[in-house]
Amino acid sequence: MRSRYSAFALGLGEYLTETLASDHPDRSMSAAELSKGLFASWRRQRFLGLTIASAKTDGDQGQVLFFARVFEKGQDRSFAELSQFRKEAGGWRYASGVLVRKEDLPADVASLTPEALLALAR
Repeated sequence: MRSRYSAFALGLGEYLTETLASDHPDRSMSAAELSKGLFASWRRQRFLGLTIASAKTDGDQGQVLFFARVFEKGQDRSFAELSQFRKEAGGWRYASGVLVRKEDLPADVASLTPEALLALAR
């Protein structure tokens, strides 16, 4: 998770594409097209911090709850996400995530649990 956040912050579209799970819906696009789009988002966004609230693994499955501070054109676009990862080809790959925007989160995001985030997402 931390490496993917860093890749977003640095605009490393190829790395973000490579670390997607094999069945992620974005894989329907060509790697070059996807990498270019991910790089383009870096030009608009500034990534200012990452807080990992929880992380757990069970065999080849992993789950990370995090809060990302992101700004785009002066607007706060921060969010929390419960991400699912899967170990494939010797590395962890991003499979899916449930995102909740900052304005829908409690003031104390550090106390957020996976169950609470999923309840907010409904």
